[in-house]
Amino acid sequence: MSIEQQIFIAVAHKATNISAIARKMGMTPQNLHRKISRNTLKKDELCKIAKILGGKYVTYFIFPDGIVVGDNMIKSG
Repeated sequence: MSIEQQIFIAVAHKATNISAIARKMGMTPQNLHRKISRNTLKKDELCKIAKILGGKYVTYFIFPDGIVVGDNMIKSG
């Protein structure tokens, strides 16, 4: 699933729209739509979107030996 699909599903889940999120992020809806469609959102922007929606955006690596690495965490599975 693409980041764009994930964002639109999350937005629908919270019964809001991209324009409202863009305003809360301090950008125009057109700019946010462009960033989403071009897949040029930075990780901090994805985290802001998640926070606005009341969630958390998480990225990490998982290795077959159970090690998980990402966002200030290194733990064994």
